Amino acid sequence: MTTFFVAGIEWQGARAEAAYRELRERSQVVVGCPARSRRIFKLSCRFDGRDCEIEVGRPLSHGSDVVVAILDHGREEAFVVHTAAADDDDGAGGAVRVGRPVYSVTEFS
Repeated sequence: MTTFFVAGIEWQGARAEAAYRELRERSQVVVGCPARSRRIFKLSCRFDGRDCEIEVGRPLSHGSDVVVAILDHGREEAFVVHTAAADDDDGAGGAVRVGRPVYSVTEFS
């Protein structure tokens, strides 16, 4: 089991919750609808034409930005993976939509 965290936030607790709320707001702008409340640690899915696992705290793909958070926007919408470069000082990062198929979802404990 993995305790909830937002990658790149040195202190968890209130600071992580504030960062997560901000990511949920950004994610709503990307997708056009609010994210569900579930907190996702890992997706097993098809991404960029291959089967893979996308996990908070690890690079999205080889040599890419680190996954900060994964948000679920519901049955009919894509998941949104928020990323940030290791040297990202402003926290802006990027957002990538992950469509179906998603084989499994692992939530934080």
